[in-house]
Amino acid sequence: MTRELDKEYEALYRQNLALRKQIDHLSTLREVGLAISGSLELHTTLPIIANVLQGALDIRRLTIYEYDKADNLLHPIVAKYGSDLITRERLEEESIPVRGTSLGQALESRTVLRLDTPQSNEAYVPLITKNEALGVMLLQDRRDGLPFTEDDAVLFHQLGSQIAVAINNAQLYAMAVTDGLTKLFVRRYFDLRMNEEFAKARRYGRNFALMMFDIDFFKKFNDTHGHQTGDLVLQQFAQILQKNTREADICCRYGGEEMTVILPETKLDEAALLANKLCAIIRNYPFEALEGPTLSVTASIGVAAHHRHLASPAHMVEAADKALYQAKELGRNRVELAGL
Repeated sequence: MTRELDKEYEALYRQNLALRKQIDHLSTLREVGLAISGSLELHTTLPIIANVLQGALDIRRLTIYEYDKADNLLHPIVAKYGSDLITRERLEEESIPVRGTSLGQALESRTVLRLDTPQSNEAYVPLITKNEALGVMLLQDRRDGLPFTEDDAVLFHQLGSQIAVAINNAQLYAMAVTDGLTKLFVRRYFDLRMNEEFAKARRYGRNFALMMFDIDFFKKFNDTHGHQTGDLVLQQFAQILQKNTREADICCRYGGEEMTVILPETKLDEAALLANKLCAIIRNYPFEALEGPTLSVTASIGVAAHHRHLASPAHMVEAADKALYQAKELGRNRVELAGL
């Protein structure tokens, strides 16, 4: 009788463990799902996913790679090593070829690959959605030191599908809000973010500023050097803005040769310093042409900051535009501030 009870108890105990594990898996899937639904922008979503997964799976290291079909490479786009969250910018030099690697094997086989060695235990998880391979997630070193199990692989496969959906949605969204030539955000995205920042400034008293750029004499420049060179200048100009602003700043193509940068959590004097820095960088930058020597380009810049007398985002844009017009009137290649 005692032996039978022991067997029943052991069976119930195992069922309880299995049920707890299933609940943990469902909880992890739910948390990742919430992270994915919270934003369509990868730079926002992926760090949340990395933090959630590292904690939920109790692992030491996690890296998510994006598949570059053109070069047949896997580019790391976010990593979590211990408490250190590493974003795309710091991972640029760590791309890995698909051929001849465990990452590539998982991608090509479209199955979770588990490796257990004396040094570490690893799981390579393909990120697949709509029958398309978008990347691989590398999970390393369970904190309890045990190898990854077949049950773990089932969960990882489900997580990989969720993350692939997030990447796919972000790619489609990026295409919809990104200007094809300059790779800056488009005008409708500018309007959306201006409304958001203006509402936050009104509700919470936060600072934010706006810079408006116009390339000086661009029409004459275009007529002289040709539209292809003009497009090349626009691309280089956009790259200058992206490289010399923060990740949180929103660089947009407003229209034609006009570009804007929305600066969250920024006062007017701080925006003025950045605008003058950018004006000097543009002035001294050797813009490449299709043929011949490098070109000299300058820009006029208008700067406005939120204050309580502004009735709407449109009024703030108008203030920055008036400052831009004043910069042109005063000789171009300079910065002017709204309301001064």
